[in-house]
Amino acid sequence: MLQRIIKALPADIGAAETGTGPQPGLHGKVQKVSVSLPAELTEAVRARTGAGGFSHYVSEAVQEQLRLDLLDDLSADLTAAYGPVDDEQVRQAMTEWPDYPRR
Repeated sequence: MLQRIIKALPADIGAAETGTGPQPGLHGKVQKVSVSLPAELTEAVRARTGAGGFSHYVSEAVQEQLRLDLLDDLSADLTAAYGPVDDEQVRQAMTEWPDYPRR
């Protein structure tokens, strides 16, 4: 289970935010693949990224989706092992979050 947490989170959250350490993400050898996308989506990505940023933009989107999938897997494992978290527990945990709106 711990391995799923490690895979799902960025390599170094603090360093990524400050620019002082390795950036999170997958790095290394690239492999060219063919992906079919709706024309409107392709045009929208190109409009945001310019000529050279399309692959990077798509890679980041796929990486984020993979991270979310791994977090879903972890959540399912934790629910199976410990049962569901009730709404009151979620509300209590949210109050511990630094940017939770205080009333």
